[in-house]
Amino acid sequence: MDAWLILLPAFVMTALMVVTHTYLGLHILARGIIFADLALAQMAALGASVAFLMGEESHSATAQAFAFAATFIAAAAFSQLRRIKDTTTREVTIGVVYVVSTALSIVILSRSSQGMEELKAIFNGNILWVSWEEIAAISLVYAIVALFHFIFRRPFFDLSFSDKSKEPSYLWEFFFFLSFAIVITMAVSVAGVLLVFAFLIIPAFSASLIHKAYNIRLIIGWLLGIVGSIAGLFVAFVFDLPVGATVVSLLGVLPVIAAGIRVLRKIS
Repeated sequence: MDAWLILLPAFVMTALMVVTHTYLGLHILARGIIFADLALAQMAALGASVAFLMGEESHSATAQAFAFAATFIAAAAFSQLRRIKDTTTREVTIGVVYVVSTALSIVILSRSSQGMEELKAIFNGNILWVSWEEIAAISLVYAIVALFHFIFRRPFFDLSFSDKSKEPSYLWEFFFFLSFAIVITMAVSVAGVLLVFAFLIIPAFSASLIHKAYNIRLIIGWLLGIVGSIAGLFVAFVFDLPVGATVVSLLGVLPVIAAGIRVLRKIS
C-alpha cells in the first residue's frame, strides 16, 4: 500500500500524458513527421537550459516561459513543413532542429558547475517526485487544449487523415503545432525528453499495428500506454531503477506485443 501511495502522483501524471500524447501521436504518425515531437521536446529542454544558466530554478515560471518560447519558435517553423513537398527534406529539417538544440543545450549547461546534472534531469525527468500542485496545473492546461481540439476536431482531423493532395490550411496547421508545443513544454518539465517522446510515439504506433480505425487505435493506445506505465513505475520502484528510463524500456515492449497480436489476428 505504501508503494502505491508513493507512486500515485507519478501514475496520475503518466495517465494524463498517455491520454493526451497518444492522441497527438496518432496525428504525427499520420503526417509522417515522427521526430517532430522529439525535436519540440528538445527545444523545450533548450529553453529550460538557458533559464537554468541565468540562475532560474528548473521548475520556475521563468524556466517554463523560456521553454515555451523556444518550443513556440520551432512549432511556428514546423507548421510550414507542408510547404516542402519532399518528405526527406522535411525529416532532415526536423533532425537538424533536434541535433542542434541538443548540442546547444550541452554547450549552455557546460558553463555551469551543475549543468551536467541538470542535463541528465532534463533527459530523464523526475516524474516520481511530481507534486499534486504540478499535476493540477498541467491537468488544467491539458483540459483546455483537449477542449480546443474537440471543438475544432474536424479541421485537425482533415489535416492529418484526409486527402493530402488538398491545399492545407496553414492557420490550423499552426494551431496544431502551437497546442503541441504547449503540451510538450508542460510535460518535459516533469517527465523529461525521453519519456515525453516515448508517450507520444510508442502507444500510438503499437495501436496502429493492431487496428486501422482511428477511434479504436486511440482507445487501444490509451490502454497499452497505461498498462506500460504501471509496469514501468512499479519495476522502477521495486528495483530502485531510474524511473523515466525504466518506463520507456517497458513501453518498448508494447510494439512487440502489438506485432504479435497482429500476427495472431491474421492467422485467425
